[in-house]
Amino acid sequence: MDNFEESAVMLEKEAEAQNGNIRRYKRKSRTLAIVLAVIFVFIAGFVLLGMFAENVYLYTGVEGPSMKPTINADAQNDELNEAYDYAYVNTYQKGERDDIIVISHTDNSGQTKYVIKRLIGVAGDTITIDNTDFTQTKVYRNGELLAEEYLDKTTNSKFRGIGTSLESQIGITQITVPEGCIFYMGDNRKYSDDCRSYSYTDTPYCESVDNIIGRVDYIIPHENVEEGDGKDMERFFNGIKEIFASIF
Repeated sequence: MDNFEESAVMLEKEAEAQNGNIRRYKRKSRTLAIVLAVIFVFIAGFVLLGMFAENVYLYTGVEGPSMKPTINADAQNDELNEAYDYAYVNTYQKGERDDIIVISHTDNSGQTKYVIKRLIGVAGDTITIDNTDFTQTKVYRNGELLAEEYLDKTTNSKFRGIGTSLESQIGITQITVPEGCIFYMGDNRKYSDDCRSYSYTDTPYCESVDNIIGRVDYIIPHENVEEGDGKDMERFFNGIKEIFASIF
């Protein structure tokens, strides 16, 4: 083999080596691009999820004993030693009967605040509170007795009815919820300020449906707030799925 042929072979080998280097570089570049794209997608996903949660869910502490034993089960009177249960409120959902909801309520002094209660009746429902049984007050919706397993029967054996008269304490009181309104009560019926006493509202003993802030999707007891035990997380994620379904 003369010098010319040797040079040609060497050049060919060098070209092949260079091409191999180029191919390896391209493969590495593609792999790096894929890895960076995956990282970007994950980061973007977390950011979007955070923005989504921030705009959809209201995270709030709950004061007082009006919803015990469901919320603040160890509350004594109006004190909870500055330790509150926390609620995630789905602001895309108004709630259905028996759901816990948060409402923007204006009291008879004109002060507006958020209150958390249980939705008992919607427009068209007839709510009856029967105090004639000395041992246990009964609540009916459209003639059907509510089981109300969420009540503490030992502390809620007897509670006031609808209105502020003596009849509401010892008799049978009733209201049919008008259009555009709701009727709600706290689970701690003896110590809850709710629709039963709202005689000063535009529609007595009711609240406008427009004042609903959202449905409580899950509750974190105050002793678990640091750990974030995620009680009732299934409903939380079901709420997210409902929102996506309504959008898409």
